[in-house]
Amino acid sequence: MGNISSVLNIARDAIVANATALNVTGSNIANVNTPGYSMLVPEFGSSATGANNASQEEIGVQITSTERMNNKYLDAQEIQQEPNGAYSQAQLNLLNDVQSVFNESSGVGINDLLSQFWSAWSQVSTNPTDLTERDNLVSVSQSLASTFNQRAKELIQIQSGANSQISDTVTQLNGYLAQMADLNNQITEAESSGNVASSLEDQRYTLLQNISKIVQVNYNEDANGALNVYISNGRSLVDGSTVYKLGVQDNPNNSNYYDVVFQDTPTVAINANLQGGTLAGLLDVRDTEVAGYLNNLDNLAATIVNSVNTQHSSGYDLNGNVGGKFFSPAGVDSLVAAGGNTYAGTVTAGGAYTGTANKTYEVQIMSGGALGTATYEVSSDGGQTWGSTQTMPASGNITLGNGITLNFTAGTFNIGDVFNVNATYAASDMQVAPGVVADVTKIAASATVNQDGDNAGSIAAIQNDSSLMGGGMTIDNYYESLESKIGQDVSNAQNNNDQQTAILNQIENQRQSVSGVSLDEEMMNLIKYETAYNAAGRITEIANTMMGTLINLGIDTAITT
Repeated sequence: MGNISSVLNIARDAIVANATALNVTGSNIANVNTPGYSMLVPEFGSSATGANNASQEEIGVQITSTERMNNKYLDAQEIQQEPNGAYSQAQLNLLNDVQSVFNESSGVGINDLLSQFWSAWSQVSTNPTDLTERDNLVSVSQSLASTFNQRAKELIQIQSGANSQISDTVTQLNGYLAQMADLNNQITEAESSGNVASSLEDQRYTLLQNISKIVQVNYNEDANGALNVYISNGRSLVDGSTVYKLGVQDNPNNSNYYDVVFQDTPTVAINANLQGGTLAGLLDVRDTEVAGYLNNLDNLAATIVNSVNTQHSSGYDLNGNVGGKFFSPAGVDSLVAAGGNTYAGTVTAGGAYTGTANKTYEVQIMSGGALGTATYEVSSDGGQTWGSTQTMPASGNITLGNGITLNFTAGTFNIGDVFNVNATYAASDMQVAPGVVADVTKIAASATVNQDGDNAGSIAAIQNDSSLMGGGMTIDNYYESLESKIGQDVSNAQNNNDQQTAILNQIENQRQSVSGVSLDEEMMNLIKYETAYNAAGRITEIANTMMGTLINLGIDTAITT
């Protein structure tokens, strides 16, 4: 009966092994649509017990292991490619927003308004005393300035939106890092106990993908099974069960936009070390592409304002007065000295302070002398409304309003000297001078007091001046070049995103050919394991029959004797 017992043992092992294989196959089929799931394969192995005598040896079967099907090389390729795809997608999303800002198809874009602006000056030059033409010029000029304001503010909104996304993305990343550390703990505990952690490893790989989409990382698996993750400068994000979280910090030298930092070293920006992923894409577009477009727009607005104002101030208005500023900004924010809003410099006749305009202030010397003796008046709207005469403080500090101080060092002040705090203009500040808006007779259209209209003609001719923008470009050419650059940048970003997506899809397809579940293959496995299971059951039935025959033979023999 020993041999029959061996047959029963073999049959039992075969039933157990094939039942386990059926469970594994069922798991594969159940998870065919589960993201990140890696196919499991049961590994069969023979189990031999008994004496050396072949007639007494049991040769059974067992599941020696359940293998998680993955290719570490393809895994590494995918993790390396994920940041490129995420970077290009983040870049494309923001640049598409920029392109929509500069959409000229509506017919009320800057290009169209520039054409109307120059034409309006030409009309005034033809009819310098016609108030209707002057009203039209002011209206067109206000529309042009308003559109510059809107375009600049929309670009700033895109930068602010990217800034908020950076903060949100850092928070999301920190959550992934905490989950990674927790999974490291669970996997090391499971493997140290001899258990299989394939499901946990799938979850961890999916997390690693999510992390690499946010920031380009390097990683390695230590002897305990924990996955350690680093950024490009070698600093750890996850070291076993320890997490090194990122944070954001305002950068006063970059409009208080966020720098990315490690929370344990908040004064050290790591922007330059984030070389791929969504974070790098957001940072680059915010600080390079959009900042560049905004700078170009500011440069265009400043050139229009300064060239028009310079020519306008050389002419005469309908009242025979010398022209003032046609455009004025809305303020001042640069040349801020350490310690506060102080505009410092040595006072000289005709001296000017340059900076982006956020507040309009001018100081005009009314009587000459030194600090403490000279008198001055302050204009708060670009030369239109002056305050009362005051004595120059001995300290040289004149408070202009809104906490802004103009600081004069020792010097000699001459009557009539005007010190401009706002010599440079930003697109977001561009506006027609309030005095001109209120009284169109102040438009200095004439080159003489005889109302000849020649000065308006000279301003209209600025349209064709190729010396203003550099590179032989006119103002109109410069704006068209900016539009073309934005369009080309969007096109390049789209092409790059398409390319990165195609590469990532190819790698993912290769990886899925190894790790993915094939229903056709699993159905074949079901048939194979079910057949083996049934055959093992049939062996059990035969062994039972044989056992019964032997037992019956023993009884019959006993009765006969």
